[in-house]
Formats: sequence, structure tokens, C-alpha cells
Amino acid sequence: FTARSYGRILGANDRINVGVMGANNRGKGLTLDFANAGNTAITHVCDVDSRVLAMIGNELNRLKQPKAKMGDDIRRQLEDKDMDVLVIATPDHWHAAASIMALQAGKHVYVEKPCSHNPGEGELLVAAQKKYNHVVQMGNQQRSSLETIELMKAINDGELGDIYHVYTWYANNRPSIGKGSRVPVPEWLNWDLWQGPAPRADYSDIYVHYNWHWFWDWGTGE
Repeated sequence: FTARSYGRILGANDRINVGVMGANNRGKGLTLDFANAGNTAITHVCDVDSRVLAMIGNELNRLKQPKAKMGDDIRRQLEDKDMDVLVIATPDHWHAAASIMALQAGKHVYVEKPCSHNPGEGELLVAAQKKYNHVVQMGNQQRSSLETIELMKAINDGELGDIYHVYTWYANNRPSIGKGSRVPVPEWLNWDLWQGPAPRADYSDIYVHYNWHWFWDWGTGE
């Protein structure tokens, strides 16, 4: 899956207005992909870190993109009828909630994996997609790669015989994140909106931007 291939689905002459929620790291990559897709335009960027909004604004300016509407509250941005698609690259706990809100607002959705923080939320998202009948694409890029498709075809065609057992593993030499310290919320961060639908917690200096993965209320592991 690429932004360019998504553009071809809707037709080469259609201009697709894209909003991005969560524009750091993976979100930045998606923003630039859609900005360069040819028939897509980044019209809205939502992030709760004001530094990220400034960075993305500079990147879009460098690409000579029209000025996007910037903000930290996705609820306000979804009210804009000009947005066609919402791209979601937030922490995991926002994925299902933002996707459902976008569907309710009449937008199509591209959401990074996992599509939900837990199976129950995933079922709610499936029900919302069926109710509002808009496209929802989850970003499982590896599943869409040619080599993976060819391997799955070989398995399904019986070329590898009968497979009875599969070993899989994941290894990473990432060091401990430590215990962190309770500190005041940085002035550049809207901590309330960062937490969104999750239970409220005091801020710690180890949460943002990546280590939220290791906490039950926000992440699902690596």
C-alpha cells in the first residue's frame, strides 16, 4: 500500500484532501508520502505537540504545498467538510476512537496498525465502518508487499507441503526505559488531548514520544 496507489483508486482526476492526526515519526512519513502522491493535498494536520506542527508546516512549505490547517483537537478539524480522508498515526489508544469519529464525520480512514487498542474496540470499528459505509484501511504494509503475497500464494498452493507448526520471534536490543520522573507537563504538549479516550494519568518524562508503547493504557507493545 502506498499513498500513490490509494490516489489511483479514487481516480487520477480527483483531488483528495487529506487530514493527518499524529504527525511525528511515522506520521511525518505518511504526511510527506501523501503530499507527494500527485492528486492528494495535505489540508489538515492535527498534533498535540506544537513543535511537531511547526516542523510539519516547514516540511510542507519546503514541498511548496498549500498551507494546511493546523491544530491539536481532531474534533474541531473533523467538522471541516473539506477533509476527505483522515490518516491516523497516533499512539494506539487513539486509533479506534479517531477512526470512528472520522467515519461519523463522513471521512474515509487510513489508520496505522493496530487498528484498535483492544479487540472490543476493533469490533466497534468494524461495526462503524459497516454503518457509515466509508473506506477503512489499516496500514499493514508488510502484508501488501510482493514477497509476502508470493509467499502466501506458495503456501496456499501447497508448494511447501502441509505446514503443521510455525516458529516466529522478535528480537530488539532496546535498553530499559527506566522508571521516569513526575514532572510538569511541557508547555509544548496538550497532555489532556494526548490521553484522549484513555484514563487520566499524571505526566512523566518517559512517556512522550515513543515509550507509551510499554504502558497498558496507551500501548500494545512493540
